Amino acid sequence: MASKNINNNLFVYLAVAVLVSGLVGYLIGKNNRPFSESYMSETISMMKSNGSTMMQMGKMMMSDGQMMQQKGQKYGDSEMMQQGKELEENGSMMQNTGNGMMERGTGMSQMMGQ
Repeated sequence: MASKNINNNLFVYLAVAVLVSGLVGYLIGKNNRPFSESYMSETISMMKSNGSTMMQMGKMMMSDGQMMQQKGQKYGDSEMMQQGKELEENGSMMQNTGNGMMERGTGMSQMMGQ
């Protein structure tokens, strides 16, 4: 009978220890979440802002590249035309990357219900 009481007491102590450690772990984890709502909101805002900036820079690069190509054609400078073409291509790529960042930011904000 004494061994039955010891087993019951051991089971009760073990159950209480598991519950207490689980509760403590939950509270610690809840307070130290790396992806809190404010962190995600800041990340979304940054993605949208940087995406917009990249799109503007890409648009400016494309415009400058086109202008260089026109000047190169006017003066018969094939090197300037080639550099203008490369600048326009890089600007287009930057604009697409910025657009992608803005879309991901919008998607994340929709997932969070913002």
